[in-house]
Amino acid sequence: MNGLANLLGHISPAAAYTVLATAIIGESILLVGAFIPTLVLMLTAGALARTGSLHLLGVIAVAAGAVMVGDALGHRTGRLLGKRLRTAKLARRIPATAWQRAEALMNKRAGQTLLIFRFVPVMRTLAPHMAGITGLPYRHIAPYSALGSVAWASVESGTGYTAAFSLQHIT
Repeated sequence: MNGLANLLGHISPAAAYTVLATAIIGESILLVGAFIPTLVLMLTAGALARTGSLHLLGVIAVAAGAVMVGDALGHRTGRLLGKRLRTAKLARRIPATAWQRAEALMNKRAGQTLLIFRFVPVMRTLAPHMAGITGLPYRHIAPYSALGSVAWASVESGTGYTAAFSLQHIT
């Protein structure tokens, strides 16, 4: 991921926004998402916004939009694959009681869970899939996805922006 973050500073703004969106959507893909941590990328994009290479609102908008697309795709994947995801080789290692607790949580507080898990690596990848597996309609989690995506993008890119600002004043 550091290679991607380094790449952001050496390509056109349009290409940088495309790389950012692609990585964030990629993080939403089940199993692949665990290997695409976007924190470094978002911090770098925020820092580049501070230097003027990118626009902070553009970074937030692109990242939030990519999160919403990723959540919708994750939910759809969960709906389509449903119980097959639970019976996959890797998923069978998860105890049945854990699946039952996750389903109960999704049925009771799916939106809030999605919102909170947006800030927890790996869980942000799993939550939309789990909502789809439980059969919860996407319209029930969409507002939380939108709110969580804007909050997450603002916090992560804003942290990079602030760090770059602080570094400029220290040096």
